[in-house]
Amino acid sequence: MISKKPNPPLRRILLIFLLILPITAAGFPILRVSAQSATLPVYVVQSGDTLYGIAGQFFTTIDALLAVNNRSIGDTLRPGDRLYIPGLEGLQGELTTDYVPLGASLRSLSRRTQSDPASLVRLNKFTSQSELFVGRKIALTTSESTRDLQTMPALLPGQSWMELSLLMGQNPWSLSRLNRLDSPNTALPQDAYYTHSAQSTPNSLAIPGITSLVIDNLPLVQGGTFVLKVHSEQPVTLSADLAGVKPVFFTQDDGSQIAFGGINALQEPGAYPLTIGVTTGEGSTYRFDQWTIIGSGNFETDETLTVDPETVNGENISSEDELFHKIVTTLTPTQQWSGIFQYPTKGDGCVNSRFGSRRTYVGTDKVYYHTGLDIGWCFGIDVFAPAAGTVVAVLPNQIVRGNSIVIDHGLGVFSIYMHLEDFQVKEGEQVQPGQLIAHIGNTGRSSGPHLHFEIDINGTPVNPITWLYREFP
Repeated sequence: MISKKPNPPLRRILLIFLLILPITAAGFPILRVSAQSATLPVYVVQSGDTLYGIAGQFFTTIDALLAVNNRSIGDTLRPGDRLYIPGLEGLQGELTTDYVPLGASLRSLSRRTQSDPASLVRLNKFTSQSELFVGRKIALTTSESTRDLQTMPALLPGQSWMELSLLMGQNPWSLSRLNRLDSPNTALPQDAYYTHSAQSTPNSLAIPGITSLVIDNLPLVQGGTFVLKVHSEQPVTLSADLAGVKPVFFTQDDGSQIAFGGINALQEPGAYPLTIGVTTGEGSTYRFDQWTIIGSGNFETDETLTVDPETVNGENISSEDELFHKIVTTLTPTQQWSGIFQYPTKGDGCVNSRFGSRRTYVGTDKVYYHTGLDIGWCFGIDVFAPAAGTVVAVLPNQIVRGNSIVIDHGLGVFSIYMHLEDFQVKEGEQVQPGQLIAHIGNTGRSSGPHLHFEIDINGTPVNPITWLYREFP
């Protein structure tokens, strides 16, 4: 009998296969990662995200994040990338982040995301319902079934769930299941409930007559601007109070109401109650309270400045302050500006001192804070109106502010220009964006030629940078 030897190439293939088999059984890291990832929720990277920020938001580490996604520290992170988030096994849906809106509670967030409260607690490491501060950044889950969920009209006192459902053309039992109610009879007035709708309603509050009430420009920080926007079915009277700031509401052409507020740069960071009052035309009054976070502005400290002592200790300084306060608290109801404010000089890279910086002057130990931007004359001495408005003050020879101009842009928003050399506009004049209004000077409390550019809201100076880089309202 003649025996045949295996074909050499075939023998080599068999040998390679036998060598690979034990390693495959033990599992390469990438296979182990894939199996683990199957039970993890996914976060879609947004513009501006960093690995550090993502890891902090989801209470994990950069190393764990890299390992579970089979990435290295040198890999580029791009918007749209999908990252598995370790430590959240079993959570369903896609992960998103958002700021806690007005009226949010653990119960309403559970309904909005169609997830159980325990999952939200686990996802955000909540220890108390009171941690849902307005403006706190939280993590949520979303899915195809939750993307079109919108807030329902408020359930009125004395109104049944059945009646409200029928008025909306909805099945009351299906609506109950969607809102995680054991029974339609357990629905409570002024609680937030949701329904599938193509009409966007960002509101999380359930106040009768109010179709939308939101706060914009979160998170709030020292020197920050905030905006309250309200849509209602019928005219209502509104009030608001946050850390002593009581913004004034103005009615817009579409019937909505808007109020601008400014956070003082010296306001201590922390949690403060935001109180909103609503009075309907029938005289019914509703009050809403929710804790709101005000964060640090992370302000710098300037070097001690040498200026004319009379501009620091002069007896007439208080009267000057009172004059300017009266000007910037005389409010007009019409918005004159449109879009983002333009830079008030030709170039934007010549800032000598930023808003909020702490400063002292030679001859006094008192600590001041800077109420605007100090802009040098690197690109010329022309000063321009940043937005449409009305010149409400042209004031020469002020002790602190020197030659000054104040422009009213409407709705409680004013811009102020100090230390000017001269004036190119008159009081009462309507100005347009880019119009020449003055030239940079060295008048008043000044240590050299520059423009002090300031934005005040209802008399409170706010960070002008915000207005130069985003559109309000």
